[in-house]
Amino acid sequence: MGLHFQLRTVLTLFFIVVFAYVVFEAKDMPEQARMYPWTIGIIALILLSWQLLRELFPTRKVETRETGADVDFTEEEASTEGKKRTLELFAWVYGFGLALWLIGFFVAIPVMVFAYLLRHREGWIVTISMPAVAGGATWGLFNNLLHLPFPPGIIFEIFGLH
Repeated sequence: MGLHFQLRTVLTLFFIVVFAYVVFEAKDMPEQARMYPWTIGIIALILLSWQLLRELFPTRKVETRETGADVDFTEEEASTEGKKRTLELFAWVYGFGLALWLIGFFVAIPVMVFAYLLRHREGWIVTISMPAVAGGATWGLFNNLLHLPFPPGIIFEIFGLH
């Protein structure tokens, strides 16, 4: 186990610098305004630091298939099933972004948690309780505690329901 530098480590370092800059620049903002960049920035810095350590000090050798591109794929990722999972992942991410735009932050989070749990066939107790907890926690933290004015969503604006 030694130091193992990869090209993707440059990207990880870039994002560490970006989020460190966000956290640093937010220090002079009013308390209410800096809570969001600090919350997101500090969590991102922790996760990116963990990723950097995993890239620099890998614990095991993963068999990859040379593709000639900047990214090499494992056999599992290159399979048809792996490609389907990748497309589904992108659909979830873009679907969540679309839901945020259409129905707003406070509605989209519980709806997406519910849809995800339903898709992965969780039990009904979990499928009902987790979206309620996620929606309540989101509403309580961002709306009531931090008083962040998230937009209501384009559909709610069109029909004047915000």
